[in-house]
Formats: sequence, C-alpha cells, structure tokens
Amino acid sequence: MSIKFRYAGICLFWFTCVVFADKPQFQFSLQSWASFTTYETPGDSINPAATSAQTGFGIRRARLRGKAVSGDAAAFIQYEAVSSAMLDVRLDYQLSPGLTLRMGRFIGPGSQAGGRTGHTSIDFIERSIVGRNWGAAVARSDYHTYGLSLIEKSGRFSYEIMASNGAGDVNLKPYNSKSGGSTTATGYLPQLDFMASMAVGDAIAVGAHYGLANPDRVDKSSATGFVYFRPADYGTGAVRSKLDWAYIGDNSIKTDLAGVSLLGAYRLTDNLEMGGRVAYWDPNLDGVDDALTNYTIGINFSPDPDHWMDTLFKFDLTVKTTTDPAGIPDPLVAHILWQMYLH
Repeated sequence: MSIKFRYAGICLFWFTCVVFADKPQFQFSLQSWASFTTYETPGDSINPAATSAQTGFGIRRARLRGKAVSGDAAAFIQYEAVSSAMLDVRLDYQLSPGLTLRMGRFIGPGSQAGGRTGHTSIDFIERSIVGRNWGAAVARSDYHTYGLSLIEKSGRFSYEIMASNGAGDVNLKPYNSKSGGSTTATGYLPQLDFMASMAVGDAIAVGAHYGLANPDRVDKSSATGFVYFRPADYGTGAVRSKLDWAYIGDNSIKTDLAGVSLLGAYRLTDNLEMGGRVAYWDPNLDGVDDALTNYTIGINFSPDPDHWMDTLFKFDLTVKTTTDPAGIPDPLVAHILWQMYLH
C-alpha cells in the first residue's frame, strides 16, 4: 500500500472518530535517540582484524494512535511514521463484561517480553533478545498478526485464544483476487495460540503461552512464560524484577530454539531508576555453538514520577557475547533515548 493511501486512511479514521464516535481518543509518542556502537571485522590472510565505531542520532519510534468507542464496539489504529507501517488495525466488541471479541491486525498471545510490553513501557531502550528473537522466529517481527481473538478478564485471571494467519505480513484475501499472496495454500486450519495470566497478590504477575505449529502456515510450535514482581507502591528504595523465557520447536529445519531473560531494577529516587538485565538466547539447541548472551545496565530518569512514561530519559549500555567462534559484529552498544508520550 502506498504511503499516500496510508495517510488518507489515517485521516479518514480520525475524522470518523471525531464525528461519529462517543469517546474518541488520540495518542502520540516520539522516541529520539543517540547511539555509539563498535564493530569487529574479522581478519583473514590479507587483511588484519579491525575494530570500527559508529556514532549518530536517529528517531527510534514516532507513533500515532486513534481509538473510537461506540456502545459495545471499539476501533483502534496505530501507525508508525518512521517505517510508514500500519501496526494495529483492529475491531473489538464487548460480548459481556470482561469478555471481548477482537478481529483485525493486532498483538495476540505470545512472549510478554515482546510486543505485549508496550513500546512506552520497555524497561531499557530495547526489548530483550528473548522477546525480539521469539517474534522473528514465529514470523511476527513486529509481534502483530492478522486474526481473531477471544479475550476474557475476570478478576485477577485472564486468558486469550487466537486464530490467525500465522505470519504477520500475510494480509490474506480470497484466492484469485489481486492480492499478492492470494494463491498461498493455507489449508483448512488457522494458526492457533493460547495464553493465560494472573495476578498474585498486589506485586506478582505470572503467565504462560503456547502456540501450535501449522505445517501450512508457520511450522513452529512455541511456549513462553513470565514472572514479574513490582510492588504497588514502587517508589524510592523499592525493587522490581522480571523473568521471561521462550522455547520454539522449528519443524521446518528440525531444530529447537530457546532463551531466558532476568531483569532487576532499583528505584534510587522517585525520579530515578537503575537496573540490569542478563538475556540468553540459543538459536540452535542441537549442538551448534552459537548461543548469545547480552548484558545490559541502564538508568531511567523522569522529571514527573506521577506520569513516568510521559517524559522519560534513558541511558543503557549493552555488552554482547557469543559462543560462536566467528564472534559477534557489534559487541558493545550504548544508547541515550528521550521519550515523549502524549495521551
């Protein structure tokens, strides 16, 4: 879809929200960053090994969101200006209190370390390699897919069942239409994912997800889970922690992938938080020596702790290691990010 049609669609949606919706809502978020990265170039018989550096500035994210609510129905759209991409385009209908039917393109069951943690709430500047690599492995690099979900939230417990196209870039249209992927044979069954989570007390959240493999779509099964600890009164002197894991069985190449991430953070003052994270990912559990480990330390500062995400400054440093004899091309990455969130 051309950029001009995307812009036209956004304008039409916003106009519809303002004119017809009972409760139109609009949000804008911008993340600008500076980075420093070192690059290792392996040597050969002619050229010696070398280390180079890259320093620069960029826009990490610039997102526009619109939501329209009319009775029991709601429509939501999210547009990423940096990549000119429609991330979310979904419709919700409340079947009963706490029970929602969702259809369109959206983030469904999956790794909590991936897209289920919103971009304004990421702990450091980037998500852990557990969430990112899970998304890439199941063909949802931006964590979204096209599908239909049933979502229920009842007290401390919630669950979601999703039937989808599998890959996040498959916007399926009927066979023999003008859609580029319309001749794809998908079989009779959609991709199926299930997720359940619950709150334990006022500080702990736990959850697990399982996705079935589908040989006609994404022939990979996946299981993910999380345990998060954050006190309700997370202020000066408090600590929080996160544990995430993911396992993927890739039937297409007969191998398994897995990873785990552990994060801890300490609130130095109401405005300042510091923390660290260790994330491990093995893209091949069958003996190939290519596991990755990322060590990250970070500092987050908000001038308004009551609205922590609205104006947020982040600094982090990541050291990457690998068991692969070929090494890793960018072993050291430093970022500074400035976030503005208007909602």
